[in-house]
Amino acid sequence: MSSPDASQLPDAERRKRARREAQLRGLVVQLDGTGAFECKIENVSPSGVSFRINDKRSVPEHCYFLLSGKEVAYEAKLKWVRGETHGLEFTNTLPLESLRNTKLQFLRSLKLERLRT
Repeated sequence: MSSPDASQLPDAERRKRARREAQLRGLVVQLDGTGAFECKIENVSPSGVSFRINDKRSVPEHCYFLLSGKEVAYEAKLKWVRGETHGLEFTNTLPLESLRNTKLQFLRSLKLERLRT
């Protein structure tokens, strides 16, 4: 008897790392910093996040993601969309403190202004 193809497994069984449910807010930020919007995080892992947005906003294919309670910005790419729920894969982690006096300082400012915890 053969084992099922990975595409036939439920999401939780295909993941490399377990996700945990979260009641956090996040901020999706365009790479150039010209646009950002808040979202409700459904679950998060070290490698990515799923979140819900309640309007018809377009999530960029590549973006930054800020998470309330974390002092980092994630570079991310859009992996999937299911209705109002979106999944991002984190491709890089940037400590916010290291962004001071750089072209990415806008990420620190957005975190302080929009995601105070």
